[in-house]
Amino acid sequence: AVDSSGASRTRAVAGTCLGALAITATLSGVLVSPSVWLAGLGAVLALAAFVVLGPVASATVVRLLGGPLDRLRGVTGGLARRNALRSPKRTAATASALMIGVAVVSLFTVFGASLKATMDQTVSRSFAGDLAVSTPSFGAGGSGLSPRLAGAIHGLPEVDTAVGLGQGVAEVDGKGRALTVTDPAALARTFDLGTVQGSLRDLGADGLALTRKEADRQGLTTGDKARLTFTDGRKQTFTVRAVYGQSELAGDYVITRAAWAPHRTQDSDTLVAVSLKPGVSAGAGKAAVEKVAARYGDPQVQTRDEYAQSSAGGIDMMLTLVYALLALAVLIALLGIANTLTLAVHERTRELGLLRAVGQTRSQVRAMVRWESVLVAAFGTAGGLALGAFLGWVLVKASDGASDTAFAFALPPARLAVVALVGITAGALAGLRPARRAARLDVLR
Repeated sequence: AVDSSGASRTRAVAGTCLGALAITATLSGVLVSPSVWLAGLGAVLALAAFVVLGPVASATVVRLLGGPLDRLRGVTGGLARRNALRSPKRTAATASALMIGVAVVSLFTVFGASLKATMDQTVSRSFAGDLAVSTPSFGAGGSGLSPRLAGAIHGLPEVDTAVGLGQGVAEVDGKGRALTVTDPAALARTFDLGTVQGSLRDLGADGLALTRKEADRQGLTTGDKARLTFTDGRKQTFTVRAVYGQSELAGDYVITRAAWAPHRTQDSDTLVAVSLKPGVSAGAGKAAVEKVAARYGDPQVQTRDEYAQSSAGGIDMMLTLVYALLALAVLIALLGIANTLTLAVHERTRELGLLRAVGQTRSQVRAMVRWESVLVAAFGTAGGLALGAFLGWVLVKASDGASDTAFAFALPPARLAVVALVGITAGALAGLRPARRAARLDVLR
């Protein structure tokens, strides 16, 4: 008998209302008035809507997913599909744990791919140099480069410009801000700073350059004064001498080394950007720069594309750790599928005896239970992929609204296909023990 109690009209209406609220809150939080809290509320409501609508949707989804089984596996496939349709509420409850696990995996997969795309986009748009020199580190850039390295590289006949970027910290208008310590004139030749108001050549020891967004936030323009408090406790008034458009790699605040010298505790660069002379190939320029860099601790010398890839390398490490932790959650979900099928096999003892009596073989019994497990896992995996992709989009858009960096949304089809394949394969493995138990069941009890 088919138990349709879980797919009631009340549940359908409640789930639809939750879904509508989730979409409204999410779109408001990421498109209308950017708000991380509102987007987060929408994500929670979306998860609740998926759980509530699970029994309602399971009948339709399982019917669609199991449609090909009638043609591929004959009567055995048809019985497996009908068994999965018997109790939509049980099917949805069994698949819900797997759905949540797959959703979280998909969420981080989509967000990780989007972070990579954002990094590639940032480097392509803002980094106008040909080579980047940095020390190996987690994430972008590097640390601990000698400030003399940029000058040594600049002296090479293959190099047009080499500029080192150091980092500092100061309090501006009561808030801590990161400072980029560099040669501003050379910076403009190796980074795309957008439209520049004022002059980057005349910052001197008391001049400051900042982004347009930060200038608007502080109510500053060229010629205005800004008071900075450094980590050594000293305060200094700077004159805003330039306002530039883009900040993604150059940072929001730029000062000269002369301005930073009285307050520094350690003089080092995090990155050296190199522009080659016209006609010099990337390979030849890289080989020349590597010879000089070997005398300064042998840091990494990379082309622009290599730098973009290495900048996103920490994301793969983060995803590996997340996948390892979430594999445990998926394993628990699959144990739930196995236990539910074992209970179902026990409840269907007489039915299995009747099927065996009319000619069903042990191998057909095993196949029937295994395909039922696959259908339940496929339903959970499909729901998890849809929910995870949606939550990934929400997270990317919410991050875009809360950050000065423009985030790019990327959907990695190959990785998501692997997640789907793993979920379905794991479902088949979860059905092995219940299938073996069903084939060995004493049907004469």
